[in-house]
Amino acid sequence: MRLNPMLACLLNSQPTDQLPLPSRMLAFGDGLFETCLVTRQGLRFASDHLQRLQEGVARLNLAWTGQDQRILQSDIDTLLKTVEAPAVLKITLGRHAAGRGYDYDPATQQTDRLLQLFEYRPAPWYESGARLVTSPIPASVNVALAGIKHLNRLDSVLARQAARSLQAHEALLCDDQGWVVEGSMSNVFYCRGGQWLTPGLKRAGVNGIIRRRWLDSGQQALGIADIRPHDLASCEALLIGNALMGLVRVTHFNDVPLPLADQTELTSLQHRIGLNLD
Repeated sequence: MRLNPMLACLLNSQPTDQLPLPSRMLAFGDGLFETCLVTRQGLRFASDHLQRLQEGVARLNLAWTGQDQRILQSDIDTLLKTVEAPAVLKITLGRHAAGRGYDYDPATQQTDRLLQLFEYRPAPWYESGARLVTSPIPASVNVALAGIKHLNRLDSVLARQAARSLQAHEALLCDDQGWVVEGSMSNVFYCRGGQWLTPGLKRAGVNGIIRRRWLDSGQQALGIADIRPHDLASCEALLIGNALMGLVRVTHFNDVPLPLADQTELTSLQHRIGLNLD
């Protein structure tokens, strides 16, 4: 296993290597995070990541003001000055409130800002293609949390280990009714009849940055459909994507070879999403 060393860390603008206790982030996963790629041009898709954070802040009712947003941006700028690209910046916002249990006083809560900077080491299969397997672990279903990138990610942790045991690169999670949701660390895109489609995320899953940008890139650029695993087994091409890996072709699904997306089409999709601007 290759580790990605942490290069720097700020908690509420102060350098640190530890979290204070008690922490609601540790106790309850009470917060949000973004994992961002740092390129020579700066933070890739910065506005998309910050917009998704804002959406999550509203959904979780975190204490957050315009001043908090400005301080966060200042913290990001401070860290980026210390590193040469490529790197990974993880931004975590966690609720800070007095008390031991689940309840908190909304009038006195605060939001901790944790920024961690890591080395970026892309996996070789980003280029060669991914082996995808169906996970025995279902996606957690909660309409109140669907779409946002909250800190409760145990289903993905367990699914990743299932993929490892099957010598695959990524695990496909379905919901409790058997509908495809996402990969453990990616969104899923498949081509049928020349149309690219992705699962809906009304009940579960993370609305990833690549997915958001593709959906916003033009009318009928990417459709939303209810998808079963057998739909993927008979697709014309299958991709997975996230903000770090970009778009990656899936070469095998449950050990069965798949037709690959044409390189010209893949390049066109990358251009549409903005992956070619680094």
